[in-house]
Amino acid sequence: MNLTKNKLRALLLVFSVLCLVPGFSAGIENKIIAVNIFDDPITANRDSALKYVSIGIERTSARDYNEALLLFSKALELDSGLATAYINRAYVKNQLLDYNNALEDYNHALKLKLTWEESYEVHFNKGLTLLSLNNLKGAMAGFSYAIKINPDFADAYYNRSILRGMVGDYLGQLKDIDKVIALRPNDANAHNSRGIVKSMIGSLQPAIEDFSKALELDKGNTDSYFNRGLVYYQKKKYHDALNDFNMVIQLKEEPDAEAFNRRGNVKCRLKDFRGATEDYNNAIKSNPDDYLGYLNRGQLKFDLKDYQAAIDDYTKAIKLKPDFYLIFYLRGLAKRQLKDAKGEIEDYSWAIEYKPDYEAAYKERGVAKYGIGDKSGGCEDLNTAVKFGSDGAYNYLIEHCR
Repeated sequence: MNLTKNKLRALLLVFSVLCLVPGFSAGIENKIIAVNIFDDPITANRDSALKYVSIGIERTSARDYNEALLLFSKALELDSGLATAYINRAYVKNQLLDYNNALEDYNHALKLKLTWEESYEVHFNKGLTLLSLNNLKGAMAGFSYAIKINPDFADAYYNRSILRGMVGDYLGQLKDIDKVIALRPNDANAHNSRGIVKSMIGSLQPAIEDFSKALELDKGNTDSYFNRGLVYYQKKKYHDALNDFNMVIQLKEEPDAEAFNRRGNVKCRLKDFRGATEDYNNAIKSNPDDYLGYLNRGQLKFDLKDYQAAIDDYTKAIKLKPDFYLIFYLRGLAKRQLKDAKGEIEDYSWAIEYKPDYEAAYKERGVAKYGIGDKSGGCEDLNTAVKFGSDGAYNYLIEHCR
């Protein structure tokens, strides 16, 4: 039984979401100030502007971003050189998804005299804003500037490591994560992230050690159980993988469709087909809009020679993921078992439509065409499969298409 093709989700999906950190308040406490901003005649000086900033920070904490925006803007009308107003207004604009104007505010702040803390935080938040605008180069520069100002800024190393992973620089990513762990040795998420990076570069046992360290620091870290389970599965340590996916399912408050899918794959490897079926059923129940549960269950039904049930599940998966070539290919194989040559050929053709260089689909379509008497069409497909590197097609071609 081969369900390894169902490993469709990258480990990187487990990385923490980047979070913006609020701007510094220049020493002003976030306390309620009894000021009616519409009636009180506040004079245009820095103290009055700082009052608006203080109230704006309160409204930001309460997630009343539109009112906070007005307050920070009023502060800047009173004192256009107030860096903390720009910093906090930029944060609010980010929350409102107004990234371009947030960027303008960070640039204004950088032209003013900033404290050491404000300086590296602004570069850091500017990097996050640029990332939101898909400007990876600019985001990288922002995080690097923040690190240059504060070489011990762990969050900047962490986020820069994610960017490096996004561009395929895994060794650079690992170097940044190593620095995060040196600065925060008890950070479970950092150990989890380093485990992810190590698994991406093929260092599986060191990855397991990092996931284990993360779990030592945080026994409820379901991401680390999940990721360690994936690596155990890759190393064919199926009982260990089963234990980890059991923990994910046990600890999660809500049913986790992907964990059920992964555990189902493990149970297939352990020949526990009934248990695997139950897990795929639970995956579908947990997330009926996810094609993966139907795909996995269909593959299991195929391996158990229940071909019509496999076709039914593949069809449901196709409705949810209509552009995924592999499902059409698998359904074609199932239709072959039921002697549905026309349906088989149609499915291989759809697989080729979505993946024009799919050698396996050309090969199987060629065999199917040859089987119904279309020798010319069959040999043409087999030739195409050979061009794309199919050894099996070459052997069939030599035997039948001389």
